[in-house]
Amino acid sequence: MAVENTTWRNNVWLVWFYIVFPITVLIDLQEVIYPPSLLVPVDAPLHFAYKAKQDYIAQYNDPIVQWSPETASGHDSWMGLFIHLEFFFLLPVMIYAMYKMGIRQKGTSGPDELLLFVYALYTALTTVVCIYDSFYWDKTIWTDESQLWTLRSAFYAPFVFIPLLGAFDMGSRILSRFKAADAAAEAKKVE
Repeated sequence: MAVENTTWRNNVWLVWFYIVFPITVLIDLQEVIYPPSLLVPVDAPLHFAYKAKQDYIAQYNDPIVQWSPETASGHDSWMGLFIHLEFFFLLPVMIYAMYKMGIRQKGTSGPDELLLFVYALYTALTTVVCIYDSFYWDKTIWTDESQLWTLRSAFYAPFVFIPLLGAFDMGSRILSRFKAADAAAEAKKVE
């Protein structure tokens, strides 16, 4: 049976997932998951999420959040890939981790730690791509340069730094497993 790593850091991961999961399913993946009839009409059950996204767009004019295949026209074509990977990889990983650590209240096994390590690195790396891209956006669409700074620092930067801390956490757990396996193998040689 696999050794499961239970630590207070699992609760930190859960807090992260409990914050990010609603953002993912209600904002980021609106067009992928829900038909417009559930979002757009004022009396639609998910209109609050649609309105939140539209308010964010009105406030920050974020081209990444406004991206669609129709608006891509060769620029930011990578966003379609990011959105599909968010749906097919990040979302299932979040659901699995919340189930395993939250509902079942189990620790992480070696494969779980590797999965969350990849999740964290992927999240950080794709967000770095978005931040990098923001330096090439048309500056004339922002009336105030501080809006762009707020967008980068308040909305994008946490999705780089927090996942990097998570990657460090999972990397250290994996390294501990390697060290324990090496020590056990060394002890067996001595016997």
